[in-house]
Amino acid sequence: MDRRAETVLCLYVLVLGLLRGCQGAAPQFGGLPTSVTVGEQETADRLIYTLTVTDADNDPFNCDISTSTPAAAPFRVLKDPVTNKFGVYTNSPTFNFGTDPTYQLTVQCDDNTGNKPTAVLSVDILDGDKITFTNIPATTTHAALTTLVNSAIFDVDATDLLGHTPLTYTITSIPATTSFQIDGTTGAITTARDLKFETNSAIDLYVTVSDGSIAVTEKLRVQLTDLNNVPTFTNLPATISQNEDTASGTVLYTLTSFDADAGATLSYTMTVNPPAYSGLFTFATNTLQLSLTAGQTFDYETRSSFTVSFTVTDTMATTGPIDLTVNINNINEACYFDKTYYYVTLAEATAGSVTYNPNFLVRDYDGAAAYTLSFAAGNNSNRFSIDANSGIISFAVDYNIDNGAMPSSVILTVVCTDTTSKTGTSKVEVTITDVNDNAPSFAQSTYSITVDQYDAPGSLMGTISPTDADSGVNGEFSCSGSSTASSATTYYSIGADCGVYLLSSPSGNLDYGTISRFTITAVDKGSPSLTGTTYVDIIYKEATTTTTTTTAAPSTYNFWDDSGAVAAFSIAMVLGTILLAALLYYLLRCCFTGMCCGPEPCDFMECCRSYERPRRLQRRLVTPEKSKRPRRDDFDYWREDSDYGSLDKHEPPSRRPSPARVHGPREYKDLPNGNRLTPTDIEFQPRRLVSRPMALSYY
Repeated sequence: MDRRAETVLCLYVLVLGLLRGCQGAAPQFGGLPTSVTVGEQETADRLIYTLTVTDADNDPFNCDISTSTPAAAPFRVLKDPVTNKFGVYTNSPTFNFGTDPTYQLTVQCDDNTGNKPTAVLSVDILDGDKITFTNIPATTTHAALTTLVNSAIFDVDATDLLGHTPLTYTITSIPATTSFQIDGTTGAITTARDLKFETNSAIDLYVTVSDGSIAVTEKLRVQLTDLNNVPTFTNLPATISQNEDTASGTVLYTLTSFDADAGATLSYTMTVNPPAYSGLFTFATNTLQLSLTAGQTFDYETRSSFTVSFTVTDTMATTGPIDLTVNINNINEACYFDKTYYYVTLAEATAGSVTYNPNFLVRDYDGAAAYTLSFAAGNNSNRFSIDANSGIISFAVDYNIDNGAMPSSVILTVVCTDTTSKTGTSKVEVTITDVNDNAPSFAQSTYSITVDQYDAPGSLMGTISPTDADSGVNGEFSCSGSSTASSATTYYSIGADCGVYLLSSPSGNLDYGTISRFTITAVDKGSPSLTGTTYVDIIYKEATTTTTTTTAAPSTYNFWDDSGAVAAFSIAMVLGTILLAALLYYLLRCCFTGMCCGPEPCDFMECCRSYERPRRLQRRLVTPEKSKRPRRDDFDYWREDSDYGSLDKHEPPSRRPSPARVHGPREYKDLPNGNRLTPTDIEFQPRRLVSRPMALSYY
């Protein structure tokens, strides 16, 4: 062979190999080779074997008997239109056990891609035998809603020509159902459950009877009436899409169902695949609404698709599971911090002098993304600065917390912003610690204090008080003093309270006018401590006898703020009121009754002369003595006109004047001075006292 011919041959082989490589998978037989037995007297077209053939590519295929031994065997391959399966059937058979006791059938299946696999089925002929069904094929009809479990459906009857026993029965159903069962010995077919649960209106039961050698199959159709209507979903299966930023609680889909039976009560179930995401969805069986569970969110980067399956049942029939596919759309999402709270501690300092890196870790659900950092306005955020890229925090102002000038604790909101302006936030608690940054200071560089010969040892001569702008411990201090003159420390000392004390009197030891200088140092209690210094000149000066006039500072005393003074004032007012009332009572008594300090009236009250007091009966006290006629004098009418009545005890009572008398001025007709008699008009001469009451106003 020349080289040209070799080349053509190689190309042919190559193309043939490529074509074979392009062919799909060949159909595959299952269960073959095997053998079956048929009775010699069988004359009907019966299914004797059902082929099991699959194609991995799902290519359609067709099966047939390609060859047989002996040739022209009375068999053929048919496809059952109900089961869609190929089977080997007898084909108008006339078997002769004597001449052809066995047949070898080569079955071939072709998927039209050049693949034609084959398999062998052996058929053995049983001498003189035959099994015959006497009452099938047939059709039987039943009412589904009233046919209960274990109800009789049909009694299959078969005979064996040679009388072989026992005969055994089996069934299969198309479509597959669990509603029926057969007694393997008697062939009685009954219900395995209430037929109200059956969903198929027609079921083909393939009954096979065998005597142990021959097996014959025939079909019984069960027709059902008054069948329960199966509930269905009218909008499933379906596919929906949702954005990953869909708010929790959002209704994603609303199912609709239908049951032709009026008044049917339907119930539903839901399952989610993958099962780990079952909590992501909520299904309300009363509204048939599928929602994103409250508190849950989609995350495209974690899972972009879910299958949610539903079933519906009316307690007799169930439809499903039927799927709803939920696809998640990728949406740009905001950045977020790895922590909800950060903590920062800074010491008070000047602007920009100290920094702190909280190590913010910012992520984005969309993957790596650029972002910037900032502080949200408010809560003293203007006093702080943050680096937009690194997140380093520092003071934007000179920060000082001494004496409450600025807060020592601040909670700031830090914001991350991505390239699409979406933001995420976290909190930063900044604690500012106090620093001893102020030394004690004195108002003057030099002070002077005077000491004289009369000051007692141990006396506080004066206090040099510094100030410290720090607060707390940092603002506390103590003083000490030193002097280069040894004599100074003999007489004076500087206390820790910054006071100047006299240790001993310099009288007789120091000359007047001697100046002792001390250096006063104030040291605060901060860490590290800071100091401040000043000078004090202590002057020993002679005190003269000249009275020193001290101008007192204006008093700020308020009488009404002094509770003791107010109490004393109240008591004084009460006593004054009582005295005033007593005085008023005394004046009224004198004016209206004429009695000053006792029961008798006082005529010297000229202001009361126009008032005539009612007469009052008085008891007369008379000392008995011998009766004698009184001497009659110029005032003879004294007795006659006396308000004491006649002194003559012989006068009858009816003629005696009333013992009551009128006090006040009296009128006497024989008096020259206006018929009025006053005590000064009567010349008084001592007389022997008479033991009887006498009106004071007459003497």
